[in-house]
Amino acid sequence: MDRAAYLHLIKQHLKTYYLLNDDKIETMIPVFAATLRSHMTRLADLAADGNMEQLGKASHAVKGALLNMGLADLAETARLIELRCKNGDCTDDYRSMISQLHSTVFRLSEDW
Repeated sequence: MDRAAYLHLIKQHLKTYYLLNDDKIETMIPVFAATLRSHMTRLADLAADGNMEQLGKASHAVKGALLNMGLADLAETARLIELRCKNGDCTDDYRSMISQLHSTVFRLSEDW
C-alpha cells in the first residue's frame, strides 16, 4: 500500500472509531505518528540487543499504536513479532521483520 492509501485509511479510521472531525484528525495524526515512531525506535534498539522478553513487550506497544491508527496490516507484523518473542522463537528473522516495519512506519510518517 502506498503512503496516500495509508493516509486515507488512517483518516477514515479516526473518523469512524474516534468520531473526530477533519480538523481534529489533522491535529491528531502527528501525535499518533510521533508515538508510533518512538515505539519503533525502541523496538529497533531492543532487536539489536536481542532481549526477547523486552522485545515482545515493545512489539505489543507497537501493535497497539498501529491499531490506534487503523493500520491492521502493519499491526499483524508486530503481533507476529510479539508472539514469537514471547514463545522464545528465535528461528525466524524477526530483525528483518522489524527492519521492514521500521522502514514502512518512518516512510509513512516522515512529513507528519
